[in-house]
Amino acid sequence: MLREKKALLLIGSPKLKKSASESLGSYLLEGLYENGYKCNKLHIISILKNNVEELFHNVNDADILIVSSPTYVDSLPSPLIKAFELIGENRKERESVKKQSMISIINSGFPESFHNDTALKICKNFADKTDFDWLGGLAMGGGPAIDGMPIKDLGGMTRNIVKALDMTIEAITNNKSIPLEASDMMSSKLMPIWLYTLMANRGWKTQAKKFNAHKSLYAKPYIKE
Repeated sequence: MLREKKALLLIGSPKLKKSASESLGSYLLEGLYENGYKCNKLHIISILKNNVEELFHNVNDADILIVSSPTYVDSLPSPLIKAFELIGENRKERESVKKQSMISIINSGFPESFHNDTALKICKNFADKTDFDWLGGLAMGGGPAIDGMPIKDLGGMTRNIVKALDMTIEAITNNKSIPLEASDMMSSKLMPIWLYTLMANRGWKTQAKKFNAHKSLYAKPYIKE
């Protein structure tokens, strides 16, 4: 009887609900579950506070590690970087008992996907240093447009994302690297930049009004009269 493979999703977003990172990672996890994988997911922000040993156990027990995270200032959120450091130290003290693989899905608030390049390189470096076979990464711009919704419910806007994730699921199940076609599809723009910018500006103004800061949006406190 074949051993049941295990997939672990690490969610790097500090948001515990309605994050693009969880939406993207969960779609991938559901696809792997349908292919016979035993699946689990952990929020980094919670597991670091509550039970780091559980984090180590799940990471070391996984056949495929999926890291889904936003880009923060061209890097990864600090809790995820801290988790990488802790996992790295833990894995120095253990013997490798099975072949393990890793992929990453990185999303940015900017409409262009290239803002994720450095974050993906950090993930690859982590994989290389901790004895994971790096199967590649996916980079997506315009993450806030997903708004934490299930990918399959978003319709035509995410058709390329769905195709890219489906191709990635197939690659993982065959222990192959993410195909270039999937990476290209994932990095395609969700909508025209002008439309994304318009929607983003409206979003910021709505938030500013919510916190009674809308009259200060164009303040220039450091300009001398």
